[in-house]
Amino acid sequence: MSQAPRLTLLRACLAITALLTAAAVLHFAARSYRAGLLFASQRHMAFAALLGLTVALEAGLLAATWTSLQTRLLDWLESILKLFRGLGNLNLLVLGGVLALFAYLVIASPISYLNSAYFRVLICWLVVIASSVLLWGYGLRRTYFELFAASLMLAAVVYKVAVYLPEITNFPLTLGWSEASRYYYASLYFSKQIYGISIPPTVLHPSRYMLQAAPFLIPDSPLWLHRLWQILLWLGMTFASSALLTRRLAINDALKSWVFLAWSFLFLLIGPVYYHLQVIVIITLLGCDRSRFWKTSAAIIIASIWAGISRINWFPVPGMLAAIIYFLEEPAAGRAIWRYLLKPVLWVAAGTLAAFASQSAYALISGNPVEQFTSSFSSDLLWYRLLPNPTYPMGVLPALLLLTSPLLWAIYASLRGRWRDWHPLRMAGIAAILLVLLSGGLVVSTKIGGGSNLHNLDAYLTLLLVVSAWVYFARAVPDRSRSGAPEPGQPAVRLHWAAHLFILVVPVYFTIFLGPVTPPADQSRLERALEAINSAAAAARENGSEVLMISERQLITFDTLRDVPLVPDYEKVFLMEMAMAGNPAYLGQLHQDLKEQRYDLIVSEPLAVRFKGSGKSFGEENDAWVKNVAEPILCYYEPFRTFRELKIQLLKPRSVPGTCPAASEG
Repeated sequence: MSQAPRLTLLRACLAITALLTAAAVLHFAARSYRAGLLFASQRHMAFAALLGLTVALEAGLLAATWTSLQTRLLDWLESILKLFRGLGNLNLLVLGGVLALFAYLVIASPISYLNSAYFRVLICWLVVIASSVLLWGYGLRRTYFELFAASLMLAAVVYKVAVYLPEITNFPLTLGWSEASRYYYASLYFSKQIYGISIPPTVLHPSRYMLQAAPFLIPDSPLWLHRLWQILLWLGMTFASSALLTRRLAINDALKSWVFLAWSFLFLLIGPVYYHLQVIVIITLLGCDRSRFWKTSAAIIIASIWAGISRINWFPVPGMLAAIIYFLEEPAAGRAIWRYLLKPVLWVAAGTLAAFASQSAYALISGNPVEQFTSSFSSDLLWYRLLPNPTYPMGVLPALLLLTSPLLWAIYASLRGRWRDWHPLRMAGIAAILLVLLSGGLVVSTKIGGGSNLHNLDAYLTLLLVVSAWVYFARAVPDRSRSGAPEPGQPAVRLHWAAHLFILVVPVYFTIFLGPVTPPADQSRLERALEAINSAAAAARENGSEVLMISERQLITFDTLRDVPLVPDYEKVFLMEMAMAGNPAYLGQLHQDLKEQRYDLIVSEPLAVRFKGSGKSFGEENDAWVKNVAEPILCYYEPFRTFRELKIQLLKPRSVPGTCPAASEG
């Protein structure tokens, strides 16, 4: 190893480490100062001082690389590398320990000071440095950048998996606004066995809840098992899609193949691309073969049937994915336009028709009112959410541009100077499909209830990933071949290391800034809340009345509440959908039931007649809920127990019905 590369490497590592440590120090100091703890708490002062000394040491070592100490520092670096080289296979054991410690810091947050994005980035960077050294010591003799890329992807994947693990808990309440509602909707496929009555399965994402229903095949399966199963669906389906995509690319380098698999795994989870959409991707990738029309058609029909019981904006996705692969792999030069387009047009048309037929069949046999399947078409569109806003501070368009810029750059760089090698019809077909999915995703992202992330652009993100991967790894077949063209499975162009760095870092940025979700730790408060619900429900049953669980309905599903019969109507997630859509029939029945004080007890999240407007996060959603749900409930019911930390409120009928509380703003 010559001196110049070693010196550059050392300076880069020290400079980045010092900058990240300084950012963490400033963030910690600012947060502590705002909380009044920086100078009032000895622990906070000591921690800030320790971090400040660390920054000074790192900056001092960096400065020393331009002094006479330079040679000694390089000798120390060489000694460290020799030490790890001598460990041989033990490096893998140490690497496992480093990654396990990283996962522990992510999950447990044993030091509360580390629970911020700035510290997560710093720790991830240190893990990347350590992993690079350990992989090199193990015997992976690659360039600095290749070791860095492999280590960065390894650290990011470990982090992503670790973030999910705290959710594997038997904590009986929801971990997010709708988290536990998903298990209730999955249970409806076994409603007769669980609740003793037949309840139609949901009209929202039926295929998702089919997948999530699997643990109910095990009698009395606990809540933690359902949470574990959902995590396995997220990780397993995404890994399967990424692995199939990587296999089809047949990348001619094992390390680059792993890096791409990990990168695409992270990319697909950023939107996120939901696991029931991944089923469509998996089926289509397995069955798509441009030279075997009927095999591809069968895969498209099967995937489209699944799409039909998923989401309406996914109906054409199986046919479009097969058409994209066809346009990428099948030259058009010298062929009649109608003959060339016949296959992809038939695939898209047949798949879309199969999806519509599938949805219609499900709507008829599910037992739900047919008009509820189209409730989203009457929802408001909030176009301002495409730009930075309180609900999504980054904004849909800026976030989408940042996330997809590596893919768009890879396509541009790979085709630069080679545009004439491609028939315009093929490029127009690919562009048209991507444009349709992009436009549809943007429109759906503006629908009230959306626009807080990029998941409504999931189909566009998936197909753009396919296009960029095929083009970058030379799996796309041009109409005109050139001498010296790259072999399939190899990068189509040599990008500058800075471009590759940008491509690698973007999905890691989105990944690391998302922290884990942990349930409240106050067990005594939880027990008091559950006892209060049980006692109130028992009193309601003695009166021969009903108990309406608007929220926390999984307490009935998993027998946390004792002998509480299920009232199927008005579960929070579907009720919110109807409130945002302004469904007059559904909401009219709710208001009539409230006016008649049909229920002796209502369990909900805390209710208030407080309108927020677009200046607050999810302001329009809040206002639709307040207008159509909270205000009517509070006119005829009054709270008598509220557990704000647990987001639970118990309500009983008002002695004077129609006494509506005054509305407030903000």
